[in-house]
Amino acid sequence: MARLITFFFFFLLLTESAGQSRPKIGLTLSGGGAKGLSHIGILKAIDSAGLKIDVVTGTSMGSIMGALYAAGYSGKDMEEIAKSIDWGHMFSNRPPIELINMNEKREFSNYALEIPFEKGKAKLFSGFIEGEEIWLRFGELFYPVHQQKNFSKFSIPFACVATDAATGKAVVLKDGEIVKAIRSSMAIPSVFTAIPYNNSLLIDGGVVRNFPVREAKDMGADYVIGVNLSQGLLSADKLLTPVDMLYQIGFYKDADDFDRQVKLCNLLIEPNLSDFSAASFGSADSILHIGNETGKKFYPKFKRLADSLKALYPDAAATVSRLPRAENIILDSVEVIGLTHTTKKDFEGKLGLTPGFTYSGKELATAVRRAYGSGNFRRVAFFVEPGAPGHAVLKCEVIENPRTFMKIGLHYHSYSDVALITTLATRNLIFNRSKTMVKLNISTNFRGLFRHDQAFGKNQRWGTWISAYHEKFKFPLYENFVQQYEYVSRYSYIDLRFYKLMGTTTLAGIGLSKEFLNLQPTVSPGQTFVGTNNYWNAYFFFQRNSLDLKAFPKSGSYIDFQAGHIFDQRNNFTYSSADGTISSDTLGLRFNAYQHIRLKAGKYFPLGPRWTLMAQFNNGINLNYQEAFLNFYSVGGINDFIRNQIPFVGLSENQVNTNSITALLGGVQFEPFTNFVTTFRANVGYYDFIDQKISDWKLLSGYAISGGYRSPIGPLEISLIYSDQAKAFLGYVNVGFTF
Repeated sequence: MARLITFFFFFLLLTESAGQSRPKIGLTLSGGGAKGLSHIGILKAIDSAGLKIDVVTGTSMGSIMGALYAAGYSGKDMEEIAKSIDWGHMFSNRPPIELINMNEKREFSNYALEIPFEKGKAKLFSGFIEGEEIWLRFGELFYPVHQQKNFSKFSIPFACVATDAATGKAVVLKDGEIVKAIRSSMAIPSVFTAIPYNNSLLIDGGVVRNFPVREAKDMGADYVIGVNLSQGLLSADKLLTPVDMLYQIGFYKDADDFDRQVKLCNLLIEPNLSDFSAASFGSADSILHIGNETGKKFYPKFKRLADSLKALYPDAAATVSRLPRAENIILDSVEVIGLTHTTKKDFEGKLGLTPGFTYSGKELATAVRRAYGSGNFRRVAFFVEPGAPGHAVLKCEVIENPRTFMKIGLHYHSYSDVALITTLATRNLIFNRSKTMVKLNISTNFRGLFRHDQAFGKNQRWGTWISAYHEKFKFPLYENFVQQYEYVSRYSYIDLRFYKLMGTTTLAGIGLSKEFLNLQPTVSPGQTFVGTNNYWNAYFFFQRNSLDLKAFPKSGSYIDFQAGHIFDQRNNFTYSSADGTISSDTLGLRFNAYQHIRLKAGKYFPLGPRWTLMAQFNNGINLNYQEAFLNFYSVGGINDFIRNQIPFVGLSENQVNTNSITALLGGVQFEPFTNFVTTFRANVGYYDFIDQKISDWKLLSGYAISGGYRSPIGPLEISLIYSDQAKAFLGYVNVGFTF
């Protein structure tokens, strides 16, 4: 019966229009957060049927899908785009780590909470999420239509709906910057920041009209295909996430409007997505599958309508490839709106673009990502304003971050116990292009760091930093892999470095530090060393990091190399035993200058979406140096976070102390579910090999099996470790990012 009614309606519509212009087919796509990915399957079916769409309207996620389709992307194109997007990163406030400069990677995304301060007070924004990557990714995707500011001139005329936050009225967006329009339409109250647009402050259109069929009719649609995902207000048992709750509260008004919109719709499609929420981006593949299945179900109806239209109107044939060619532009100039603490010259230096040169949309987006990666901005949106043929002006609208942030993190480790990590960071405190921070590790093992980083040069690739550090840390000593003594190490340094950034992944430079060391036992055993040493360390360093994630990376590599010369050692050590006390002057110890080399490197090889192969090489050598209780390398541990540490799975931190160690690790990482990982590692190494015959080298081997999770407060990892030499199974726990 339903098919008969539909066919009869088509017949009346077409016969009434005979001899007149072809009836217009409208498409309305509702909002629904992650569920909006199911729109793609419907669009693929429409394309397959050859049905020509004349008008597209959408709200929120429907506005994104509708705008892409109207601009010229096919349903198949959009599916490929959706599968390539990291949705978790898409809706974050952070750039990908590969765009963060090497001198800032250590601090990047290292805290559970970051509180901005302005004029001495904590600053609040209109939403938790700015979604910088939304601006940039859609800036790339819509670059082919950057010359068209009137959405009715797209391949398919388009409009989307937002809400005026001041009046609560619907605002229909038909012109301007398309990226700004769809970003306004999806600004869920309190989740995403509101968007200034033509003297209004706009939020999600779903607040008043989540299913804008009326707008499609107003644009001339005679027949409207509507895809609705909201399915009314959720029952109490379906309100599972904060996003769900905010959707519910924000869309009370839309619930009254929905029934009126449905009555205007000629063909209503409602995919069965009851098992998913607006925040289910982790289930993107499943939602895409349901959309494809729904599209197949409605394909016969699309096909009958398309064939009927073609029979009466030869111009009714649809063109799938409608996207304009993305021509490169010659950059005339850069305009920047919104700078307060940063100069235009510094901003342009971060962009790295040169007027008069030719750029693609992707290159422009990469330049903006580079500027955003400085950490100075909450938002950098870019728009391309056409000029003379082949020329354009790049317009950047920025919102700067407050200059000062308070950052807080928690850390627990089997070796170092519980710690509260707090950082006060500010920029341009003394000079322009500078960043200054004070960082504390509040724990029984105290740490404190002051660092001032000053950039200079046209593109800010050269820099210097001055830092001062102090720690009081436990220092166990082992004999034959069994702990015998418990010492306390007090270590401090003052450090000056000069460096050059080579891209965002590589850093090289020279440094000079004055270092101070004090060792004393917590409980005096029968025989003890007690005393101090201070010395100068002149060194060269090279660092490279292209890892894709900070916790449990899936691809990329890293290198941390340092080679230096220790000189001018000044010591005061005593040795105590039952026979008395002997000072360092009479012990015959040599504190000559010596050289040190440390290399830590690793690479992650993706074997598919869930499997990763890892390889690491850790090496530390002191040349011409014999005093093993001073600046030796501390071998052991999975996480690299203590002084002079050479990680070695199977051993606890400091379980082996040596002047020479080389180790090779291999492992495999499996991610059965998003952010959950299981890892197996095995390593082998030799130590105490300097000035020794090969037969006298000492062998180490160890293993670890771990379960981990990328949490909002940092990685959570629990491991079981074993060493063939220590012959003991040990538990090993790390929660949160280290100091």
